[in-house]
Amino acid sequence: MELVTPGIGLIFWMTLSFGIVLYVLGKFAWKPILSTIKERESYIANSIRHSKKIHRELEELDATKEKMLQQTRNKADEMLKQAKAGGEDIIQKAHQQARKEADQIIESAKNSILAERKAAEREIRQQIVRLSIDVAQKVIREEFKDVEKKNQYINKLLEDIQLN
Repeated sequence: MELVTPGIGLIFWMTLSFGIVLYVLGKFAWKPILSTIKERESYIANSIRHSKKIHRELEELDATKEKMLQQTRNKADEMLKQAKAGGEDIIQKAHQQARKEADQIIESAKNSILAERKAAEREIRQQIVRLSIDVAQKVIREEFKDVEKKNQYINKLLEDIQLN
């Protein structure tokens, strides 16, 4: 019956141990973790602002592209009026050139945005990995402070290896 209803002493010592662990975590672990999370949060907010800025720039480039296309069309119409007989080649070249330039500008902007996005994603992944490794190291370090626990864990791993 002792296993089902623990004694007062056991409850006292477990509560005391839990309180000590909670105090140590509160004193040393939670502040760095929370500060890292806040830094991460501000980095993500900056990334979002940067992304919105790039999106606005892309919209401006689209407007510029449309403006350039409209200007190119207007020039083409003038050239067509001036030289109907031999001007069709010139008009086609002007259209192609304008579209190439507009496409190059758009492609360049898209590549730039994609590169920035990938760089931000890589940075986020790297920081998450670093944070995960730090947390895992602290947990493992705390978990294996007791030599008996460490030995039991090693023996369990050896048994698992032998079974496989």
